[in-house]
Parts: sequence; structure tokens; C-alpha cells
Amino acid sequence: MQYALFLVFASLLGAACSDSPVANTGTLNDRNPPPAPVPATSALSGRILVRGMGADRTVELRDDHGDVFRLLGNEAIALANVDGGDVVVWGTWDASPGLVVSKFKLTGMNGRPALDGVLEAIDNGFAIRLNDGSIRGVPGLSAECVAYVGSRVWVVGFEDGSDVRLGVIRGAQS
Repeated sequence: MQYALFLVFASLLGAACSDSPVANTGTLNDRNPPPAPVPATSALSGRILVRGMGADRTVELRDDHGDVFRLLGNEAIALANVDGGDVVVWGTWDASPGLVVSKFKLTGMNGRPALDGVLEAIDNGFAIRLNDGSIRGVPGLSAECVAYVGSRVWVVGFEDGSDVRLGVIRGAQS
């Protein structure tokens, strides 16, 4: 009986270690590697902090709990223009340490609610084209703002047209 079990075990072991080609069973091996992981998108909200200058400059976000996160990528370059602004950022944790920002929305500036969009000239002044495609007229912007048409900007004071201020997030695209 022991000899029979030994023969069965030896034949199974020999079949498992055989070099003969077999159909792909769907198991993970050199011929069927696992798919590359897709980074999950995360959202963070808080206030932008810019530290340093030039090559030493870092862009960070401080959330409502006081936690600080380093922001990286091309969108982080634009975020450097809104130091002190309140934002929501979306990105992936592809960098160590930090969040690679894929997009963001400015929600406040200087403690005031802000519009974030592209400045457009309209018949009676200026308007902001928001990310959702809607257009919002902005009373109170001076004629000098024509230099920023086509730029992504933030505007505060849009609610009532008093003490309206504008800042450039990113210059007009060529």
C-alpha cells in the first residue's frame, strides 16, 4: 500500500514538474503577469502653502485637521500662484512623498468665496467660464482686465460687485 501511494505521489510530482507545454490555466506566472495597478484618485481640500523660491519651492496643502501634504506635478505649478487660497485637489499618490495633482478647483481666496475659471470679454464687461462650462458675469472688473482674457483666473467680490479682485492662476493658452 505504501508503495502504491509512493508511485501515485511520484507520478503527480513528475507531471507537475514536466517541461511539456500545457495550456495557460490563467495562473500568474512569467507568461501571464498580473496587470499593472491603476493608481486610485484621491481628493483633498484645504489651504495652499508655498514655501521657498526657485528650485527649492514646495507647494503644500494644509487640511482642516492641520495635516500637510506635498503637491507635485504640472497642476501644482499653477497652485503656486494661489498661495493662501482654499482649494479642492484631485490626484494620485504616485510620488513619494506627495500627491501628483491632476486637477484642482479654487474655492476661496483671502478668506472670501472665489470663482475659478477662464476670463472672457462680453458685451457689457467680463465673465468667467467655469469648469462646468457655465458662464458667470462679473460686475466691477476694470477695463484693464482685458489683458487677462483667456487666462485662468480667480475672482472675489463677484457676489455684489464691490471690492472685486482678480488674480491669475495660469496665463492664456497659446
